Amino acid sequence: MELKNSIKKYRQVKGFTQEELALKSGVSRQTIISIERYRYKPSLELGLKIALALEVDINKLFFLDFKQEETIKSKEIKETEKKPIKFQDFKEKDWKKLWVNLKKNN
Repeated sequence: MELKNSIKKYRQVKGFTQEELALKSGVSRQTIISIERYRYKPSLELGLKIALALEVDINKLFFLDFKQEETIKSKEIKETEKKPIKFQDFKEKDWKKLWVNLKKNN
């Protein structure tokens, strides 16, 4: 789960530059840049100030992205669903893979 935002989209719709939004929100232009690039997670207070400056509901500006978490969970499920290989079903590539993994672990 990751915090995402659509500040850039709404800023551009309003026709604001990063500098203009920063002035309206009471922060530096660099702060707006960092938020848009996901380098900085703003406080609730700053998020509300930005939403007010853009005249947009804060829930449209900031949201949680569950896709990454779902991808990890589905990958874990697929890995646990793998059936064990029987000895007689081992192929040469399986033996090589097993040998490489054993060497890595030691």
